[in-house]
Amino acid sequence: MSIICNICSYKCWGIDNYDGSCCSIENRDFIIGPHPDADIFIENLSIKLDREIKKEEVFIEYDEGKKMFPDKKFWLNAESYPALRINLSSHRKNCIFYNVNLKYCTVYDIRPETCQTYMCEYLKNNI
Repeated sequence: MSIICNICSYKCWGIDNYDGSCCSIENRDFIIGPHPDADIFIENLSIKLDREIKKEEVFIEYDEGKKMFPDKKFWLNAESYPALRINLSSHRKNCIFYNVNLKYCTVYDIRPETCQTYMCEYLKNNI
């Protein structure tokens, strides 16, 4: 596991025992998107799971998203989409692929480019 994975899983934003902030909406005005490579990710996910995956299983589009969080500006911006679907029943509202118990992304090896290249300010300043 890389140093970045250790930080993100056990010391996210420099906070002990905090994890996966970029994979969770929490109470912030934050969206996990946009994902310009959504179609490629769907193809890779279909191969990984050995079944056809429909885009709407994985991604939220603007018309749906703007209704989910009408008080958050990122969710009202059409350029923020497609966004990864989130677990609305979770108090952290994490990405459906983020395992909160194990503190890791279940599709890490094929995650979309936006997720691959994301660097929070803490990582930028400490890596």
